[in-house]
Amino acid sequence: MCAQVRPLSEKGEVMGSEDCLYVNVWTPSLDPDANLPVMVWIHGGYLLIGSGFEPGYCPNDDLAQWSQIVHVSFNYRLNAFGFMTLETLREGSATNSSGNYGFMDQIAALKWVQKNIQSFGGDPNKVTIYGQSSGGTSVWTLMVSPLAKGLFHRAIDISGSSVFKATMEEAEKDNLPFLKRSGCQDARCLRNLSISKILQSIPWSEYPNWAADDLCDLPQKGKFIGPMTVVDGHVVLAPPLDVWKQKIPGYSDVPYLVGTTLQEAEFAPFYSNISKWSEEDYRWFVTSLLGTFGGNLSSEALALYPTSEFCSQPERCVEKTYMTMVSDLRAACPSNVRAHRAAETLRSPVYRYQVDYTPSRPAQIGSFFTYDSWFAFHMVDTLGFFGTLDTILGAISEDDRTFQRLIRKYFIHFAKEGSMPPEWPEYPDGTAVLSTSLCAVKDYRSRQCALWEENDMFQYAWIN
Repeated sequence: MCAQVRPLSEKGEVMGSEDCLYVNVWTPSLDPDANLPVMVWIHGGYLLIGSGFEPGYCPNDDLAQWSQIVHVSFNYRLNAFGFMTLETLREGSATNSSGNYGFMDQIAALKWVQKNIQSFGGDPNKVTIYGQSSGGTSVWTLMVSPLAKGLFHRAIDISGSSVFKATMEEAEKDNLPFLKRSGCQDARCLRNLSISKILQSIPWSEYPNWAADDLCDLPQKGKFIGPMTVVDGHVVLAPPLDVWKQKIPGYSDVPYLVGTTLQEAEFAPFYSNISKWSEEDYRWFVTSLLGTFGGNLSSEALALYPTSEFCSQPERCVEKTYMTMVSDLRAACPSNVRAHRAAETLRSPVYRYQVDYTPSRPAQIGSFFTYDSWFAFHMVDTLGFFGTLDTILGAISEDDRTFQRLIRKYFIHFAKEGSMPPEWPEYPDGTAVLSTSLCAVKDYRSRQCALWEENDMFQYAWIN
């Protein structure tokens, strides 16, 4: 894996290496004339941690055999090694840019696929990129980057960020604490630092921080997370939404699928005692946080998110309601805007889904989780596609298996055909709500999403 630290702090365990740019391939055939579709996986992890070979969170033999698709994963530089934007790092750059190095690695991996995948039975003209969390953000980046055009032919953006507008100059200013902590003033000094020193110098907790500690909570007015993805004029020419709106040449016009889960934020809730909240606690937290924005936002939010909506598990209905509110604001509703803009711009079909499936038991704490998630948690769709829900649930039920088969069915159809079957409409004609079956819904959760959009809250959507 690439150099990283877990947990995300200067005291976390240092792991990985700078020698990390490797590719994995799983294939059902080594016949160069097999012309099998190809799916290229981009792992998540905040752009800070992870690898292309995380147990349970990557392709596998069973998936390759079951799908008759060639599956690829790879590593890309992370954290400061992949996304540190500094004026001093522009020295010697032919493009006078800094940052986005991890995205350059992703583009290099896609070029490798184009050059070599036929030797592994794959068709270089039928490549689907798909990624989850920051991997989804990476998919969106590759969609708009002229450097990636022609390297893939479908795209699946799972739980990606919707805020991507920081300029290189803004990020360079935000990252000055890194220089101070490193003790360096020039690029030569930085390149001579040890892995540990670089990771310890990252502004994990200084504002605007990289550790994103309130990622899974309601926002407070004026509090933002430090940007790692930047509009650098080289990999990304303009904010991605503007690229589509203004039809700036260079974006990829390919079939695009945008997905989220109903309780995205529940993998790391900000409050460890949230499962014990009362109705009064819920109302107090919503009012105290959204109250920082003034007006009637908090009272309108409480009216649109009654705890009675989620009381099939009465002992956890308060937790489920709060996590749904956070997830709508931070991830799901802003993703609708991303899908809308894509549908307005692309000639290729655009699709949208939301998972509302609650697994048979809570997800257990693991490499990426700091909390036992009970509901439609972040990455439940991805683990379903990989067929590895058992790695995080411990054991699975027949409904869990049905959900896994459903996700596989539609993702594989999309990768092979570049479209969805008739029961799944293009967006915005409908959103596919996925559980143990598919239900296409028009204007899904539109009242909740309208509240956040009308109050300009999407600027607080996930970043990175």
